[in-house]
Amino acid sequence: MNFPSSIAGRLTVLTLTVMTFIICSMAQPAAAQSQYAVADLGTLPTFNSSDAGGTNASGQVAGWSSTPGGIDHAFVWSNGTGMQDLGTLTFNSSAAIGINALGQAAGEVYSSGSGPFHAFFWTIDAGLTDIHNSSSFSSSEAMGINAAGQIVGRLSNPTVLDHAFLWSSDAGMSDLGPMPGLTDSFATGINDSGQIVGTSWDNINGRAFLWTGGAGFTDLGTLPGFRYALASAINAAGQVVGEASNDTGPIHGFLWTPDGTMTDLGTMGFLYVQPYAINAPGAAVGQVSNGGPGSVRAFIWQTGLLTDLNTLIPPDSGWVLTIATSINDNGQIAGTGTVAGQRHAFLLTPTP
Repeated sequence: MNFPSSIAGRLTVLTLTVMTFIICSMAQPAAAQSQYAVADLGTLPTFNSSDAGGTNASGQVAGWSSTPGGIDHAFVWSNGTGMQDLGTLTFNSSAAIGINALGQAAGEVYSSGSGPFHAFFWTIDAGLTDIHNSSSFSSSEAMGINAAGQIVGRLSNPTVLDHAFLWSSDAGMSDLGPMPGLTDSFATGINDSGQIVGTSWDNINGRAFLWTGGAGFTDLGTLPGFRYALASAINAAGQVVGEASNDTGPIHGFLWTPDGTMTDLGTMGFLYVQPYAINAPGAAVGQVSNGGPGSVRAFIWQTGLLTDLNTLIPPDSGWVLTIATSINDNGQIAGTGTVAGQRHAFLLTPTP
């Protein structure tokens, strides 16, 4: 089974492929749900679109802004100061996929259309640092960062296997390898306890995993009636969200808890559900759809209810929220949508 992706690869046209899961599903609003104010994050100067990767407890957002010609620049957005261009090092493009409580960001630098990707670590004082360090793999992409600045992601070569990695400033880049008996892997999330989630696969299997330094890999299983599972994110309590699928047919989102229980997030009559993030209170966000471009919507799942985020913003906002990629513990949600015909990153803030 071949899987595609990176949050940047899933949300914009990067040249990587890691995991072809259709993303999606949608639901009805509930009276008890929070309502949200929408902040348009805009774009970098001379760029015409933007995408959000992650947000932190302060409401800073990491992402990337793009030109019509396919050049991307990573940014960090802060309320009051707007977008800061993080640069590209010796490449021509970059994308930031996560930001931690200290305002440190992770992502990848690359040359649009050709060549390898290199994972990066960014701080406001030191700027971009290329953290790729592997003699066996030519490319790396970051997929998650925690409060300690530990970064997880994927090592790859154009024609050989993919491996999950863990990077820290003191230990450098460590190859986590695949789960026993499988051939490939990537890591998509890490919490502040150092627990890592991701996916491992071969030509016939695809398994969601939890990895810790003491226990190594734990297979999270999958939902009843499904063959494959992919893990997307993990919160402070060790709860994991991801998706379950077969070779064809619908895709269901799941919540896995440390007691081994896996809960189907539901579909509300839609075909595809993919959660991307979960916060400490256990609210998950992602993208839902029926398969056509017009049906793609951002969602929130909490207290057992899946809701289209578009029903929780002012109806005259002009926005169509198409994907939610991150939610902080205050309930602020980062994602991407369209407004006035343009693709822009957004930040939702709950209103009283």
